[in-house]
Amino acid sequence: MVTRSNLTLLFTIVASMSVVFNSAMVSAAEPPITEALDKKSFKTVPFVPNPSDTQRGDLERMVDQCVQTVEREVPGGHFSANAAGGIVKTIGGDQERFTFWKCMLGKGQSLAPINK
Repeated sequence: MVTRSNLTLLFTIVASMSVVFNSAMVSAAEPPITEALDKKSFKTVPFVPNPSDTQRGDLERMVDQCVQTVEREVPGGHFSANAAGGIVKTIGGDQERFTFWKCMLGKGQSLAPINK
């Protein structure tokens, strides 16, 4: 026969297991960010303020490929980049940004910091 105290004990055990399981899942899904992510913008060298559609498409493809390179070479990193006009905007840490710069340079596109 199931008593009220047995149900309470069973509920307590299940609730405890749920909390432990959920905590483990959150920890596995989101690795801790150990360095601050910062935003930086760069201009292409040579700088073309109004690139043609072809130039814009080439730069966007290059940026996408280099973001994929960063994701592959710096696992667990948090990095994103996009191109608008002749400007490349990035969000990420120093290691990710260095890998991105190296990739862009390897593809023939130099970048220079924008001094504000």
